[in-house]
Amino acid sequence: MLYRILTPILLIAALAGLGSSCNDSSSTEVASTGDCAITRLTLGSLIRTIYTTNEAGADTSYTVSVAGAAYPMYIDHIRCDIYNPDSLPQHTDIEKIAFSTLVSDGTVTWRTDLGNDTLFVANDTINFSTPRYFTCYSLDGTQQKTYRVTVNVHNSASEEFSWSTISDENALFEGITAQKLFVNNGTLCVLAVKNGLPVALLASTDTPSDWTSAPIDGIDAFAPAEVQLFKGEYYFADRGALKKSGDGINWVAVEADRNIVRLLAVGKNRIYGLAADGAYSSADGQHWQADETDGSIADFPGESVVAVWDKMAFNDNFSYLLVCGTTDGETVVWKKVVDDNEVATEPWLLFPQGDNGNNPYPALAKSALIAYDGKIIYAGIDNDTLSNFYLSSDGGRTWVEQTGGYNLPQGLEAKNFGLTADDDDYVWITCAPSGQVLKGRLNRLSYDDNQKVFDR
Repeated sequence: MLYRILTPILLIAALAGLGSSCNDSSSTEVASTGDCAITRLTLGSLIRTIYTTNEAGADTSYTVSVAGAAYPMYIDHIRCDIYNPDSLPQHTDIEKIAFSTLVSDGTVTWRTDLGNDTLFVANDTINFSTPRYFTCYSLDGTQQKTYRVTVNVHNSASEEFSWSTISDENALFEGITAQKLFVNNGTLCVLAVKNGLPVALLASTDTPSDWTSAPIDGIDAFAPAEVQLFKGEYYFADRGALKKSGDGINWVAVEADRNIVRLLAVGKNRIYGLAADGAYSSADGQHWQADETDGSIADFPGESVVAVWDKMAFNDNFSYLLVCGTTDGETVVWKKVVDDNEVATEPWLLFPQGDNGNNPYPALAKSALIAYDGKIIYAGIDNDTLSNFYLSSDGGRTWVEQTGGYNLPQGLEAKNFGLTADDDDYVWITCAPSGQVLKGRLNRLSYDDNQKVFDR
């Protein structure tokens, strides 16, 4: 590029010659004033490189166009900063940036790598691997304002997870044959059966490699998969006697007005379970009311049972529950839509899965479900290895195995595992018998929420 380097004398001449220009492709002649400000800056078309593997497994790449206008440049006139708060996708070329639009109240120059100022001209290609400084001069040459212009680009793929291994092994997990992982008030809690006895393993989310173990007191026949965390307390139907615990270790009987034989799920405001005569729900664990079901409660899953709830995408006042598993070897998925204001409710509905050839529920052994980023994540054990994540983006109708985005570390050996997510969008995994603990987060959910409104 041939830079148009300006000395002070040439700059004054340039301002006089360009006194009617607004540096916009559609600018019109205006009266000369002392105003000087960049009022709009729009990125042009950009090039992004996609790295992948071909059918032979060899590394390859290709390029795609990125619409720069989809990543608006915000202007902070107080701090004189211009930037795109929504960063460009990973591997977008920012060494050759062209702006499709620059609108200003004066004439604009930009500073080159050599420290020289050159007039900005539409379609200039500029290297933004480091911030650039743009100066706007008033049309009468009496005022000037310099902006720091930054083009942000992600250094990680937004729709992939970044994982860290908290620990590779822990002897406390040896002998565990079944487990369910919770995060409750900053505490990781693994409720498990170890060597045939119920135990609780606890660690702080601040020090997740430091675990303690304690025998569970007050439970006769423990099935960790059926434990539900409701309003900060753990609930379990122990041979038809409902019990609860504040710490996962010490359990006491609940004075319930219904004999709940098995808990199903937890929603935003209610806990759900089965009695001998039907489905029920409760707002406090003590008082239970009948729930309508579109079918027999005998068709609810009896093996590999997992459950989850999430908000409906169309309205935050509504949520839905999923209860999944198998019955007599057949895959079963039940769903219930809930009005969280309790003005209206819908019955439990059975989703047919056996004839669904379009990504049906996977029904792997010793599985887990979590709600995450407006979707449902599923994983299970396959040949003593943790499966890939399966993702449902349509409320449980279809389940798509993730081989690219929503990635898990490969080859995680486990006979059983725990899976949960915390309020900071971190996903936690505990593997048994190794005691391997992992923590990960979708990259996009870790991005800073940059300022977009400037009012003072």
